[in-house]
Order: sequence, then structure tokens, then C-alpha cells
Amino acid sequence: MNWMRYIAVALINALGVVVGIILVPAPPTLAQSSPTNLDLEYRIDESGLQLPGFEIDSRGNSNLETVEITPKSLAELYQLRDRIQAELKKISNPPDINSNLEAWQYQLQLKQYETLVKANLQVEAQIKFEEKTLESWNQAIKIATEAASYGQQPESHTVEDWETAQQLWVQAIDTLRKIPRESFLSSKAIDKTVEYQGYLAIATYQRALAQQSEKNKPETPQNLSPISTANPQFPGFKLYGDTNRDGIVNEADEQRPEQWSLSVGPLVLFNNDDDDRNGLPDWREKGVNGAEDEKDLAIVHFKVSPDYNGSELLISVDETARPYINLFQKTAQGWKSVDLSGLTPLEFNSDIILGVEAKQFAHQNWSGLINLKASARKQGNIIATDTISMGVAPWIMSPNTAPVSEVHISDRGDNQKIVQEVKTIVETTDAKVKVTPGATLWMQGTQEIGYVQFPNAEGLKDYPVVLKGNRSAEIDDYAQSLMNQNFGWFEIGKPRQLDVLNQWADWYNNLAVTPALPEYPLGRIYYGTADNVSLNPEIIEFLKAQKIQGEPVGIDTSWLMVRHVDEIINFIPSFSGEPLMLIASPGEGIKLLKELAKQGYEGAAINRGLSTQTTVRATLNNQLLIQHNQNLQKQKIEPLINQLKQEFNLRTDQIIEIPALFSYSGYAWWPNLINSVYVNGELLVSNPKGPLIDGQDYTQEDFKRRVAVAGINVNFLEDDYYQELQGNIYSATNTTRQGNQEPFWQNLP
Repeated sequence: MNWMRYIAVALINALGVVVGIILVPAPPTLAQSSPTNLDLEYRIDESGLQLPGFEIDSRGNSNLETVEITPKSLAELYQLRDRIQAELKKISNPPDINSNLEAWQYQLQLKQYETLVKANLQVEAQIKFEEKTLESWNQAIKIATEAASYGQQPESHTVEDWETAQQLWVQAIDTLRKIPRESFLSSKAIDKTVEYQGYLAIATYQRALAQQSEKNKPETPQNLSPISTANPQFPGFKLYGDTNRDGIVNEADEQRPEQWSLSVGPLVLFNNDDDDRNGLPDWREKGVNGAEDEKDLAIVHFKVSPDYNGSELLISVDETARPYINLFQKTAQGWKSVDLSGLTPLEFNSDIILGVEAKQFAHQNWSGLINLKASARKQGNIIATDTISMGVAPWIMSPNTAPVSEVHISDRGDNQKIVQEVKTIVETTDAKVKVTPGATLWMQGTQEIGYVQFPNAEGLKDYPVVLKGNRSAEIDDYAQSLMNQNFGWFEIGKPRQLDVLNQWADWYNNLAVTPALPEYPLGRIYYGTADNVSLNPEIIEFLKAQKIQGEPVGIDTSWLMVRHVDEIINFIPSFSGEPLMLIASPGEGIKLLKELAKQGYEGAAINRGLSTQTTVRATLNNQLLIQHNQNLQKQKIEPLINQLKQEFNLRTDQIIEIPALFSYSGYAWWPNLINSVYVNGELLVSNPKGPLIDGQDYTQEDFKRRVAVAGINVNFLEDDYYQELQGNIYSATNTTRQGNQEPFWQNLP
């Protein structure tokens, strides 16, 4: 255990005798995140432990008895804490300076008290660390227990089952790997990881066997159409769901539409939240895990008249939808899984209640449509059938102008000043700030937080749902960590290998949506494209399949270093309710510098305090740089403005050009003010570090004048930490935003 770092803590009784030296393993993360320094100053020699300032008392006594204690478990830490707190209880309070103690006695007692307090804090910190680690251990065991269930009767499991088992074993292993090596559980976690890797190999082998036994059918896009289901063919034999989308299935829903569409007919929810908080999305569970999970089911009533007594009642789902849904029947014993092939009879009842959940959103190979068929079988013959169509509620992207409920930012240690700035501003707007120690630095790129709308008995419900970035699991762990009760998580596609120039194409800084526009009441999605490489095509096809935020618009980002669309345009709200589009303008950037030079401020500093600091004169004298930006304005920005006027139905007065300059390689010459975050009336913007003229930042004042028409408060943040890494406050944060107040089916494009 030579890799462990130990902190020695002295335990001293009221008489000043050392009764123990405690060696407590302290993880570096704890030490870094601790608000105070808990390390004690001491030295140990042959006479025991010596505290600075009173190694030997004034009488020359050094009666010190030393016993070494090294906790090796959480239980021993609890015992140690009890022991320290017992000693603290004896002392109770620091010595009274007005007592009759001699100076050396007062100093000794004070040092004893301070030492015990520090020791108590240190052990408490270690206990919290070990308790959190134990939670990871227990979660890994729970996941592994579920994964192991697939090893029972393996011949009955499908390819999908074994794939789920694989994913569970991987999740269990990943959870174990989160246990720090400084923990008491580290050795056990290593042994368990090796064991689980063996089980993962078995699940992988079983999946391969299952695949060999199935026919290799290439997956083709679904061409299934909704079935005309307005009137049942057989009296007294009827299926119906929440046709009117009021969250309650009753007689009013028995009048069914001719065909299901996004605007009418029962909806099904992709059940990707984690109501029982076991680390797995609910659709992966084999049942309904409680009242909250039950709310996520699309309820279907199956009414059967007495004429069908003695019949077997069967339910089947069309083959295209079958891999993407789970179906349950509500029985006296609870919700019971239903065979989707229609081979196993339901429990007979005159009013059968079914619950449907989806395991995916609509995508390029599945329209999200589900045809549910009920059959009555008697003496081997089908005597009645009925069919209804249902569809999966689409995923909706949130624009930068929507109300914010939570802002996400990572605590990296060196960025605590900007974290506090964000909290100070955001918390005045009634939004929360979620600060996650050590999470991904670039929050905006690692996930796209949207939402779904689903009616239930309590009314229209908005569920935030995060789309995981198509990058390595290590980078994107944060997205999955957001999954919780009523907070969903999912992924589309896998990470892909791209050339150096396009390596950032799949970051979600390269994906955005406008606010509501004419003809696009839920906004229109746009993304960056360069050199025939764009955002992951699987993501684009997925967005198209949702069908509610328009055909995504590709925007040329080939001239940027990182090639992200968020470096060029952004949207903010305005008094009028119409959105304003901010667009980076090299032409306006050159004008701003020339204005400063004309007023005699050629020597003024740009990028003050940053490693890129220069002057107005030096920038204007760089003729190649100026020519490059003039070309960008003419060849890139002006054509883009014309394109977006047409694509987004924007007027000229809705477009605000923001001064910017770009280097030859495509980096912003000064902090890019386009990258702003709107939070409930407050605009969070990078401090541009512009020229100081009469005590005011010229670039800041220019920006405020340009966006004054919006009527929002502008806050310039000191995000130097990110600027030096070629990023900014927009890239470093992400937001959970509230959904549209009206249901999506009343706001279709």
C-alpha cells in the first residue's frame, strides 16, 4: 500500500499524554476539495509525538506513551471517531484565557483542543469518503445481481437479452472502477472486477451463440403505416388508450381516430429515467418498479364482453416495433410482463389494463409507431380481433432562450472563482446551480439536454432527457450521471474516428435549435458542417425522425479551428417576444478597432491579462490578419446571413452583428461574445478584456449597446481559466431548461 498517502493525527487526553497516533488514508480528491487544511504539524522522535511550541513542558517532563493505530475498515473509522469525540467531550471547550492557568499550561491545553478538533474533522472526512465508496460498491453488486439473472436458463434468452446482460456487466465493472485506490474497498473492488470480467466474457459468448441461431436479416427502415382503427370489427371486443391525451383513459377515449399521428392518438413514453434510482434506465427493468414508474406507462384498456368468456385473450405487437417496447398487464399480484408475440394468453378479465413503455425514440429505422393487436382464441380458432396504433412521444431540443431550472458546471479547483460568480448570478433568478467536482470541463459539448412531453393523470408532464455525446465513455460519464427520477438519459450512435481537423465535429457545441419561429413553433435545429464532415449522421437522422423541429439546417463551419456552429450564431429573447440572432462579424470587429485608432487609442491593450494580450495598433498593422477577416465577412458571414434569413424566416432587424476577429487557424482573436448563456433575464457573457477607455471596457460597452433592444441584464464573467484553454463560459456550462408550456401536438410545424 505504498501508493497511499497518510496523515498522522494525534489523539491527546486532557492530561497531555499521547494515547495514539492515527494513520488515516486520505484520498487526494478529498484533500483538494476540503475547505480548510486539516493536516497537523508535528514531529515524532524517540520520546513520542512533539507539538511545536511545547515539546517539553516548563518542568522538563516528557511523559509520552505512543501507540500506533491504523484503521483498516469503515467500522474501525467509526470506532476511532467515537474515541476522538469522547476525548473532545472531556475537554468540551477551548481553555478559558481568564483562568488561573500559567501561560505554558494555557498554550498546552489550547493546542490539545485544536489538535482534537482537527483530528475529528479529518476522520469525519475519511468516513464520508468511505461511505460514498461503499455506495458505489453496493450499486455495483446490485447491478451484477441483475446481470447474473441472465445466466439462469440461458437457452431462453434472446440476442437482446444477452446484449442487456453485457451492458449490465460493463456497468457493474465501470461502477467498481470508480472506487478510488485509496479506499479500504480497493482490493476487493479489483478482485470483483476480475470476476465480473469473466462473466462479461460469458455473456458475450452467449450473445454470439444466440446470433448464430437467428436469421441474419438486415435492418430496413420501417414502412409500416397506422391502421385505420376508428371502429372495432367485433362488438364487445375493444382496445383503447389515451386518445385525447388528457392523461386519463376513460369512455371519452373510446372514440378512436382513423389513424394515429403526432397530433392525435395515444402516446407512449420512452421510459429512460430511473425512478428506483438503481443506476439503470427503467426500460431495462423487467417490470414496473413502483408508483412513479407506473406513471410512465401508456395505459391501454382492453374491454371484453361476456360473449368471450372461456376464450384465450392474446396480445401481439407488429414485428417492426417489437424490439423497441415493453408491455405489461396489471394483475392482482402487480404488473406482469406480456409476451409480445401473441402466443401466451393474458389473465382473463372483462376489463384488462395494459401498460406500454418504449425502449427507444423514433429513429431512422423505426418511425416510433406501434400497432397493438388483441385476439380472442377459442378451440384453436381466432374468433375476434382489434387493433390500435400508438406512437412514441418525440424528443424536443431546448433553445438558449427557454426558462432555466438548473445550470451545470464543473468544479476544477482552479476555476472556483468563476463557479462562485455563476452561482451568485444564477441563484438570483430562482434557478439552481449544480456544481460537480471533477466532472467534464466542457459541459456544453458532453450532452444535449432536451425534454419530452407526456400526459398523465396529474396533467401535462415535462421530463428533461439528456442525449449523451458520441464520444468516449470517460468524457461523457457526466451525461449518464444526470439520470434520476423523472430525468431521462439515452444515446444514439457510437463514437467514431475522425481526422484531426474534424475531431470535434460530434461535440454538442456543434448542435443547437432556434427559439420559436414562423412556421416552426418549437424552433428549428441547426448544426455545423465542414469538408463533407458534419455532426454524426446518425444523430441528424434521429433528429429528423422526431419530425417536430423542422429539417435540420447545415451551416458552414469549415473556417473555424474547432468547427462548431455555436462560435458563429446564438439566440437571445427580446421585449417583443421575437428572438434576436447574434452572429459573429469580422467586419464589425475591424470597424471597432478602427474606431479606437481614430480616437487615439492605438496603444490600448486587447485581451488584457491573457496570454494573448496585444494592442489595437499591432492588430491593425497585421495586414494579413485584417485581409483574412475582410474575406471571412464577405465570403462566409454575409452569405450565411442571407441563408439564415430564408431558412429561419428572420427579418434584418432580428439580426445583431457582434464584433469579432478570427485568426488564420480559426480561433477567436478576443473572447467570443456570441458564446453567451441566457438564464431567466440574465445574460452570462465572457469578459472580452477589451481596451480600457476612461475606466470602461470599450468592447463591453459596445456589446451592451448592440443588445440593449433585448432588454436583458448583461453580466461579463471573469472566465480567464477557460479562455486560456481556448474556451469560455458557454462551453463550460450546460442548462436544464423548462419545456414549452403548450403540448407539442398543438405546436407542430
